[in-house]
Amino acid sequence: MPSENHKTGIRFWRMAPLDSVLWQEQVVLPELEDPQRPFDPDTRVDVVVVGAGYAGLGAAIEIAKADRSVLVLEKERIGWGAHSRNGGMAIPELKAGPETLKRRYGELGLRMHREVNEAFDHLESRIVADQIDCNYERTGQLYLAHSPRAVPYIRALASEHAALGEPVRFVEREALADEIGSESFYGGVVYERTGALHPAKLHDALLRKALDDGAQVRDRCPALTISPRPGGNGFRVETSKGAVIASHVIVATNAYTDGVLPTLRRRVLPIGSYIIATERLSPELASELSPRNRMFVDAKNLLFYWRLTPDNRLLFGGRRTLGQTSLADAGEYLSASMRKIHPQLRDVEVTHRWGGKVAMTLDRMPHVGKIDGLWYVAGCNGSGVALNTWLGHRLGLMVLGQAGPPSFAELRHRPIPAHSLRRAYLPVVGKWFEWQDRP
Repeated sequence: MPSENHKTGIRFWRMAPLDSVLWQEQVVLPELEDPQRPFDPDTRVDVVVVGAGYAGLGAAIEIAKADRSVLVLEKERIGWGAHSRNGGMAIPELKAGPETLKRRYGELGLRMHREVNEAFDHLESRIVADQIDCNYERTGQLYLAHSPRAVPYIRALASEHAALGEPVRFVEREALADEIGSESFYGGVVYERTGALHPAKLHDALLRKALDDGAQVRDRCPALTISPRPGGNGFRVETSKGAVIASHVIVATNAYTDGVLPTLRRRVLPIGSYIIATERLSPELASELSPRNRMFVDAKNLLFYWRLTPDNRLLFGGRRTLGQTSLADAGEYLSASMRKIHPQLRDVEVTHRWGGKVAMTLDRMPHVGKIDGLWYVAGCNGSGVALNTWLGHRLGLMVLGQAGPPSFAELRHRPIPAHSLRRAYLPVVGKWFEWQDRP
């Protein structure tokens, strides 16, 4: 039976575990090697990849296909991380439009814009070529103005993309009823090049592809230290199950970067993001909420993102603050916000809630580079489904000598100021964002 928070009137469904990840419940992952088995003392591989998310597996696939030995190390149980906790939106975007990128970075900015579109094409092509069953659909995205003040910004953004010949158009407020079942917004931008997918199924397919191609994947086996060997002869990777010698190392831990690479940790800011999912909706209600099955995102700093799932639930995500919060508080805030946007859901139960971390960077841009001889990729700032998959693919080709670095490798990756004090100052930054987001 549902229970109710009497302060908020929000009801949660309690028959199933509420604090659980919907996507993870719907995938049965393959069995891996016994995580307790130690490595042989003389274990050597061509490449060690740290992190078994989209980027790590994307790199491992390319390396294994070339008949090179590759070992992927995952700190948690396989399938635990952001690759199965995100909203399942494949969006070719950076946190700035093409004109802003051009003004800020010159020709490099336009190359980065082209590459996020290349990443989207790569993901769609891989889904077709590998026959990946991840409920993929080219749905388009509706980017929504939450206040009248946001309308000029999103209108100009639409013009920037349209000027490059992209299928992007502005939607006036009076025409939004054809796109969304809500009266909360003042205009929108339709980006046709956006897709919806089941993120855990995508990850499962990449994992199975890597294994089939010959990659080794060990979960619950964190990398503890990585040190160069004498004479520049590769690296020694100490793990919880012994040491491994590798010619190359790729670190693809993103928001979950830890002390194994402290220099990178100081350049990535892990920010909590939370999601709720409702019970299954009737086809009529689902169609009323999302007539064209778009991916919805609003234009706030502390934004909301939401969509219908393949099994006809409404998934609704976001964050209230940049500071720490509990999953219970985040769930209640998201539930109230969802029902404010879509009053049609006032009697619909919330059956799942979960959280994860998004990797933010100081310039809000993804980064690729080398630290102490180790390749890394980090910082997709909440838009990593397509981009991380492609960046991993590209890093794999780079290690093989078959491709050069992506354009993001040309960016200076600056450390986060006072990184160790982030818990103290992030709530203040969040309050500034709230003020900017005011109606």
